[in-house]
Amino acid sequence: MHPIIDLHCDTIYELAQNQRGSLGENDGHVSLEWMDKAGNVTTCFALFVDSERGNPWQAAQYLHQRFLLEMQRNSDRIVQVRTADEVRTSSRHGAILSCEELQILEGKLERIQMLASWGVRLATLIWNHENDFGFPHHQAGGLKSLGYAAIEEMERNNILVDVSHLNDEGFFDVASIAKRPLIASHSNCRSVTNHSRNLSVRMIKVIADTGGVVGLNFCPSFLSEDWNTSTVEAMVRHAVHLKQVGGSAVLALGTDYDGITGDIEIPHYDGLGLLWQALEKSGFSDADLEGMWYSNALRVLS
Repeated sequence: MHPIIDLHCDTIYELAQNQRGSLGENDGHVSLEWMDKAGNVTTCFALFVDSERGNPWQAAQYLHQRFLLEMQRNSDRIVQVRTADEVRTSSRHGAILSCEELQILEGKLERIQMLASWGVRLATLIWNHENDFGFPHHQAGGLKSLGYAAIEEMERNNILVDVSHLNDEGFFDVASIAKRPLIASHSNCRSVTNHSRNLSVRMIKVIADTGGVVGLNFCPSFLSEDWNTSTVEAMVRHAVHLKQVGGSAVLALGTDYDGITGDIEIPHYDGLGLLWQALEKSGFSDADLEGMWYSNALRVLS
């Protein structure tokens, strides 16, 4: 079995909000039970906050406490990892912290240092609402002044800018000043499925030029016109396009597990072998696939 790095899941939010068991065992997409069956898995657990519900910073702190509790409860099977070396050398599953929606800062950029102290390694500037930094994928408008300042502070604190959910103008504004590789942790290809959450050809090329990666998202509506069904066939179409446009080094996995609904053909990590086999048939080499599964994301985390 091949090591796996997944750049985005919403499992901590699901566990905290819906009381769906524990990380050890639950009825969602991601649990240690499924990770064990898949072999060696490192997952980016997002602290996802809907900034229009309640106090964003309090919500982020609550999720962080839940994350720490799950790490403590399951310390024999999973450990928080902050660096590529820690991912490589751990004998347990790895948990990387990320943030989805930087409105949790509530205008206080000094909180970025706090996120870094928690071990956050990547963060989206935005989710699906306009915020202090810019505009989401379905709205127009460039990065705001606080957005530029946040990027500088994030990079100073070794937090990578995750451009998923950001609109096109904001994306190119980020690209104009970012000094580190860009990550689209859970995004697909607009030329394959015309959805505003997906990336244009130009955006994929820019990410590739920075040495960054795009995590293939398993969400039905980003994969095809069938908004209820996520298929391996559709995943292959997007992965092939990503490779054609950005080269094999841009490929990664960003399942969006526990943040998506519908009929998911690969509902857990142990099913990823189906995608591996399908991509092999479409001409992907072992090196291409090892990069997509693991080493490309590891390179960016370095």
